[in-house]
Amino acid sequence: MEHLLSIMGEHIVNVDLLAVGQQRRDWKQVVLSDGLVVGAPPRSACRLHDGRPDRHGSADVRLVVRAADVARRVLDALPTVDDRVVVRDRCGRAEFAEAVAAEARRRGLDPVIEWRSNEVLVDRLANSTVADWSDEASAARNEFTFDASATVTLGGWQPDLSVVDPAVTDAWLAALRRADRRWSASAMLALAVAVPGPCVAAALGTTVEALDSLVLPAVCCPAGDLRAATAMWIGRLAAGERHVLATPGCLLRLNRGGRLLHVDDGMIDAADAASAAVVSNLPGGSVYWTVLEDAAHGDVRLADGSVLIFGDGGRVVDGPFAGERISHLGVGTNPLVGQPLGWTLVDEHRAGAVFLALGENRYMGGQNTSDVNVDLVLAEATVSVA
Repeated sequence: MEHLLSIMGEHIVNVDLLAVGQQRRDWKQVVLSDGLVVGAPPRSACRLHDGRPDRHGSADVRLVVRAADVARRVLDALPTVDDRVVVRDRCGRAEFAEAVAAEARRRGLDPVIEWRSNEVLVDRLANSTVADWSDEASAARNEFTFDASATVTLGGWQPDLSVVDPAVTDAWLAALRRADRRWSASAMLALAVAVPGPCVAAALGTTVEALDSLVLPAVCCPAGDLRAATAMWIGRLAAGERHVLATPGCLLRLNRGGRLLHVDDGMIDAADAASAAVVSNLPGGSVYWTVLEDAAHGDVRLADGSVLIFGDGGRVVDGPFAGERISHLGVGTNPLVGQPLGWTLVDEHRAGAVFLALGENRYMGGQNTSDVNVDLVLAEATVSVA
């Protein structure tokens, strides 16, 4: 009891327990036998969902996390940061960016907010020219971020660029790749946080409020809980170097080649940075590893039903990812991610989900150089180790 009170004392509202050695009550005659302890979550930490049905589940009462809780979890994920933090609003919800900035200031950091939701970004791209994304223009625009210790991106959903001139899109993507190379060289920490916004809600056919109740508790899952959830996977995966990835109608053979097994506990600490694992996500919760890039052979089915075929040199044979090689493979372990939503950043961390990434992996100790870095959730996958 002392231990419970030491960690939860401020949230314990009633203790009615028999003292040690006291005669026990007759449980047949009373509502309570040995007593009870009543606790309540802090008022500032949560509210109750109103129970309206949505397409992701029946009506219920669910805990909805507030922006301040997300902000604390975000800064907890960056324990080594001691200087400037760039907070990128991609979800269009000012309260989250402002909460992260406020928490950063409270911890003695220097936050800078970049206000550019997906909707604002698409509008800007639609009204820009190729020249606007030249080396000089894009470098000047991003200069304030290059001396930062970390970037925090709030959103996690790709913008719809269908209304943008393809030439402008290509110029913008090229500018992003140039910036990424410079950020990689500086070993800046990067954290992507799944914060629902109107864009993702519309794409998934639900509401922002419904997504908040499904996603934000998983975002705030503590690092200790995530480490505990990954522990059993480490021993199993470390038992062998050769892996067979089975999805419906497909087999993909891989070789880890003695490379590190990384634990994603939703935190980038000094050990992660030392092993070049400087990019992380919230929700966290996975075990992931790079493989020998040229050794992948076979095929794999994705959650959307499409199939990737890997041929000579471990490269994708055809389709939109033709020529790319595997960046890394991973297994999700977050116990608070429920049913798949169709949102990769969330779904890949669902306990038992298997995901595969294509493209660049040098930032996590691999040897693949690419302008692509994309995560793909797999269909009903199992991983065998030999």
